[in-house]
Amino acid sequence: MSRTLHPVLKAGAATALALTLTATTVLPATAMPVLPDTTAAPVVDTATSENAVDPAIESGEVASEVKGAEERSIALGGIDPEALPEVPDTPEVTPAPDATQTPDSTPAPSVTDTPDIAEPSASSAPESSEAATESAAAESEASEPEVSLMSSTLSARSTPVSGTAPESPASVSQPSDVVIRQLQAKAAGTAPAADTDTTSGTAAEAPAAPEAEELTDSVFDGAISSTQEVEVERIATLTRPVETMDFIVAGVTWDITETDQVTEVSLRVREAGEWTDWNSMEIDSGDEAPHADRMGTEPLISSGGDAIQVRVTTADGEVPAGLELELIDPGTAETDGKLEAASAASGDLAQLEQQAGLASQEPAHSAQGSTAVPAASLGTGSDSAFRPAIHEQQGLITGTAQATATANASADAIKPKIITRAQWGADESVVQDWGTPSTDLQAMYVHHTAGSNNYSASGAYVQIRGIFQYHAVTKGWGDIGYQFLVDKYGNIFQGRRGSIEKPVQGAQAGGFNTDTIGISAMGNYDVASAPAPMVRAIEKVLAWQAYRYDVDPTASVTLTQRGKGSAKWSDGTRKTVPTILGHNVTNFTSCPGQYLDAQLPTIRKNVDRLVAAARANQKPGTPSLPSNHYRLSSPGTQATARWNAVSGADQYQIMYRAVPQGGGAVSNQTWIAGKTVTGTSTQLSNTPGETAQYAVRALRGGVAGAQRYLGQHTAPLSWADDDIFYGNGTTKGSGTIQADAKGEAIRIENAGQADRVVVTAQVASGTANIRVERGGKRAGRLQIVAGGPTVCAVSVGQGSNIRLELENNATVTYTSVALTRSGQTQDLAMTASRCDATFSDITSDDAAFQAVDWMKWSGVSTGYAGDNTYRTGRSISRGESVAFLYRYLDPKHAPAAKQPFKDVVKSNSFYGAISWAKDSNVARGHADGAFGVYDNVTRGEFASFLYRAAKPKGAAPKSKSFKDVPVGSTHHAAIAWMKNAGLTTGYTDGSFRQHQSITRGEVARILYRFDQGR
Repeated sequence: MSRTLHPVLKAGAATALALTLTATTVLPATAMPVLPDTTAAPVVDTATSENAVDPAIESGEVASEVKGAEERSIALGGIDPEALPEVPDTPEVTPAPDATQTPDSTPAPSVTDTPDIAEPSASSAPESSEAATESAAAESEASEPEVSLMSSTLSARSTPVSGTAPESPASVSQPSDVVIRQLQAKAAGTAPAADTDTTSGTAAEAPAAPEAEELTDSVFDGAISSTQEVEVERIATLTRPVETMDFIVAGVTWDITETDQVTEVSLRVREAGEWTDWNSMEIDSGDEAPHADRMGTEPLISSGGDAIQVRVTTADGEVPAGLELELIDPGTAETDGKLEAASAASGDLAQLEQQAGLASQEPAHSAQGSTAVPAASLGTGSDSAFRPAIHEQQGLITGTAQATATANASADAIKPKIITRAQWGADESVVQDWGTPSTDLQAMYVHHTAGSNNYSASGAYVQIRGIFQYHAVTKGWGDIGYQFLVDKYGNIFQGRRGSIEKPVQGAQAGGFNTDTIGISAMGNYDVASAPAPMVRAIEKVLAWQAYRYDVDPTASVTLTQRGKGSAKWSDGTRKTVPTILGHNVTNFTSCPGQYLDAQLPTIRKNVDRLVAAARANQKPGTPSLPSNHYRLSSPGTQATARWNAVSGADQYQIMYRAVPQGGGAVSNQTWIAGKTVTGTSTQLSNTPGETAQYAVRALRGGVAGAQRYLGQHTAPLSWADDDIFYGNGTTKGSGTIQADAKGEAIRIENAGQADRVVVTAQVASGTANIRVERGGKRAGRLQIVAGGPTVCAVSVGQGSNIRLELENNATVTYTSVALTRSGQTQDLAMTASRCDATFSDITSDDAAFQAVDWMKWSGVSTGYAGDNTYRTGRSISRGESVAFLYRYLDPKHAPAAKQPFKDVVKSNSFYGAISWAKDSNVARGHADGAFGVYDNVTRGEFASFLYRAAKPKGAAPKSKSFKDVPVGSTHHAAIAWMKNAGLTTGYTDGSFRQHQSITRGEVARILYRFDQGR
C-alpha cells in the first residue's frame, strides 16, 4: 500500500497548497508522485551483520515469546495554536529567485540497514540565504526539537522520503501571512483580523497565492476557487510535534460516517533524531471490513519513531468523530530473523529456475535446517480404507465453509520456502473469520508497504507484527491484509491465515479483493529500486500461485469491482487488467512505487518462464472411468472406486470433501488431498452419517493432473448418534433397533439436507408397514415382507426431522438407516419383491400426496408398472374407476360366466370389476349394451358409481347442491350426497362440472376422504 493524496484532492490544488504551507515551515505538504528522473534509482542495501543464524536457535522452531509489545491510542482535536509560527506585523518581501536556478534533481537517497538516518546534504537545502539557515540551525540546537517547527533540519530537507516533489525555493522564502492568520483564527475559534498597513492605516493586500489550477465545481461542488482559502478552511487537525512512546507503526483512525469526511491525513515522524518529510497517507473507505465501525489510514511503517506530528484535512474543516492517533510497538522476540523458512517444495525449484534461464538465488538471510511446522502426513496404500478427517475441515460442522479454488498440488514442485505465521509470531487469538473465501484466483497484485527501507533481517519480523496488529485489531480487519510479504533479503512471509493452502480473500485491493491475492514488498519503492533478492522472491511467489491455479502470467483478465474501497470506479464495474498488476492499476494509490512498478513487465516475463519450465514436466492426463466406477457395499458404509490407468502416471491421489450428519451442503466444502495408491481401484469408507464426494487424479513425479469426479455416498447413521431418538417401546439390540408393536417409532433430527431415506430391515413373519414422516407429514410408506434383510428407500422431499413409525403389529429389526442427499451416486440394490416405494412421480409436497400414497399402500392402485408412476393429472377410464372401487371394497364377488357387456370379454383385465359393478347395480352401461371400458368417466358418472356402491341412507335433497347441477339431473342425488359427506367441495365458482372428465388425482382424493370418514 502506498501513501498518496486521497482522490478528492485535485493534483493542482494539492500542489498549490503544498507550496503555500511549506513556506511557513509548519505544513510541508506532500505533492503528487513525480516520475523517476533519468538517474538510476538508488539500490536498497541488503548487507547486514544480522544475517547469520544464531546457533542457539534450532532450525524449524516457531517464534519465541514476543516481549515489549505496546499499543497506544491518542485522541486528536483541532488545530493546536502552538503548532503555528508567529506572524510579522508587516508582510515580508522576498527577492525574486535567480532565474537561472533549477530545481534539485538529486536522485532519491539510498537507504541502508543501519538505524541512523543520514544528515541532509548541503545541496538539498534551500538556497535563499545561507546566513538565515545557519541562524535557524543555531536556534534549533538551543530549543526542544519536538516543539520547534523552524529547525534547519526541517527547512533544509528538500528531497522527500516518499517520492514527493522538491520544495520550491521561492515558496520557502515567501511565507503567506494570510494563511497563518487564518489558521490562528481557526485555532482560536475567531475570525481573522485584516492585515493593516502601519503607514497608511489601510488594509494591505495579501501576498499573491502561488499560481495554481483553478478548482472546478465538479470537484468541490461550488466551493470558491481560491485554493489557498478553500484548503485552509478544510484543515481540521494540526498537532504540534510531540514526543511519544517508541513505535514502529503509526496510523490515524476515526468513526465511520455516511459521507467520506476525511480528505487527507499526513504524518511526519522523528527517527534517530531527524524529522522525516510529511507523508500523505492512503485512506481506506471501511469496505475492507464491512462490519467495522471505524476506518482510517494505511499504516506508516517507521524504522523506529519517538515523536510525531499529525495533519488532517476534511471536507468541511470539522474534526471527525472519534479521531485518534494509533501507535504500535510490536515488541521483539529472540527468534526474530533467526528461523529457517518452512519448505514444502516437492520438486527442485533451483533446477526449474535454471531451466527457465533464471539464476537460482537464495534469500540473503537463510538458515540451515528442517521445516518449522511440518504438514501432517496422509496415509497411503490401497489396502486400507480411506476416511475423510472431517474434524480437520474448518466450517464443516456448521456448514459455513464455502467452495474455494481447486489447487493444482503439482505446484508444490515450485513452492518457495515461506516463513510461516507461527515463525514470525502472529497472535492467532485475535484473528477473526474473514467470511467467504475466493472461489478462483484470477489476478495477483504487487504492493509495497511504503515503509522504511532501513530495517534489518530481524526488523522485518517486527514490522510484519506491527502491520498485522494495525490491520487485524486497530482497524478491525481480523487479520493482516496481504496474503504474502517479501523483505529486501528475499525472505517470503505468509500473510493472511490460510494463504499457503488456498487463495483466501484478503484486504489488499479495496473493491477487488475477491479472486485476487496480494504480495507486498516491504519498504518504499517510490524512492529506490527493489533489491534483486526481493524481486526474485516476488517472482517465486507469483510463479507458484500462477502454476497452482492456472493463471497466465502475461495475459489479461476482467475483474468486477465489489463495493467502493479505494477503487477508481463504482460497484459492479468490470475492468480488464493484467493478471499480474500493481495496486495503482485499480486503486487511487502510487503503490507499488514507481521503481517497482517499472519492474513489473520484467517480473511478468520471468514468472512466465518459470511457469513454463514447471509445465515442461507436463502434468499427466485425467483418468477416465469404467461403467462400474462406483459401487456401494451393504449397508452403504463403503464404496469401491475404479478408474482407468493413465499413461505415465506412477500414482493416483484421492481427493475428497465431506460433511457430517446435519452438516451443510457438501458441494460448498473445499477439496482436500487424500491418500495415494499405485493401482486403479481403492476402498472409500465414510464415518457414520457422513456424506462424502470423491475424485481421483493422476500423479507423475509429484506433478498432478486434473481430477475426475468419482461419486458421492452417505454412510448409515450410528445408532448412538445424538440426532436419533427412540420412543413408544422401541428397543436397542446389538447393532440393531427393534420395533414389535404398532406406534413404535424412530425420530431423526437435523435431517434438512436429506432427500431420501434408505432402510435395511428384516421381518420375522408377515408384513411390516412403516410410515415415513417428514416434518410431521407423511412422506411415504415402506412395506417389508418376511424374508432376508430388505433394503428399502423412499424420497422424503423438503422438511426438517424424519420419523419412522410401525403401523401394524409386526416385529421388524432395523439393521441400518441412511439419510442420503441429492447427488447420491448409487443407492443400494433394492429388494423389490419384499419392499415397495411410493410412486416415483408424487412427493410429500404435492396436494394429492396423502390420497395417492394411500391408494398405493391400500392396494387400490398399482400405478404404471413401467416407471412406478401414478399420473395424477391424467383422465381415468370407466374401466379403471370401477376397478378402483372393486379393489377398495373387496366384495369377494365371483365373476359371472356370462359376458356382462358386449364390449367386456373375459380376457379384459377389468372383467371381474365390471362384472361386479353390473351385478351390484353400481354401473349400468350404455343403451347400446356396451360399457365403454376405455371411455373417460365424467365427474357425474363417478359420483353415481360411488353413491351406488356406498348405498347411503336418506333421500336426495329437493334443492340444488351446486349451481350447475339441477334437481332433475341423473347424478343429482349422488353429487348432493358427496357434497354433504365432505367428499367434494366443487369449484370456487360454485359449480361441480358433472360432464367434465375426472382425473386420477381427483378420484384418489375422493376415495381417500371416503375411507377416512367411514
